[in-house]
Amino acid sequence: MYKKRFFYTLFTELSHDTLNNSLARTAIVRIFFLLLCLGTFAFADTKKFMIDLKTGDFETFDKVILSGMPGTIDYFRGQGDTVEVAVVIHGDAYKFFVKNLENTQYGVDKSLVERQESIQKRLEEIEKKYQVHLEICMSGMHKKGILTEDIYPFVTPIKSAMVGLVKWQNEGYGYIPVH
Repeated sequence: MYKKRFFYTLFTELSHDTLNNSLARTAIVRIFFLLLCLGTFAFADTKKFMIDLKTGDFETFDKVILSGMPGTIDYFRGQGDTVEVAVVIHGDAYKFFVKNLENTQYGVDKSLVERQESIQKRLEEIEKKYQVHLEICMSGMHKKGILTEDIYPFVTPIKSAMVGLVKWQNEGYGYIPVH
């Protein structure tokens, strides 16, 4: 009832003199614009997806994580949607999230060592700009001899990949396997 009265007053009971007043016209235009914006945001959607990252292939990692994921987020944000993303890291993907390669089995991978600085920089940018949740499986880390202090500080260790996958899916995140 209040809404009806507000709009009735706004559009029908304003006197002709009030509408001629430029200050009143400006206020009415601003109120209309505000209502239009609020209506637009009320219809915005939240897109939630979780990437099950298991691959150790750099080309796939680069295409999906470093390029594809930001592009996808930008696309949906451009549509007015909110985007929430989680990445659960396990399998052969650990090597992309290790800061101290020399302390791990990955230190002998010359190609990875050469790319490490650019990978770290890009991951930091993605995590900061898009607030992506990066979670890494501690169970597999320990089996591979990777210590918590060997991973990037913006990556969160979790009990296991399975726990992370179940958690995010139960929170309504779409599942995207990258194996």
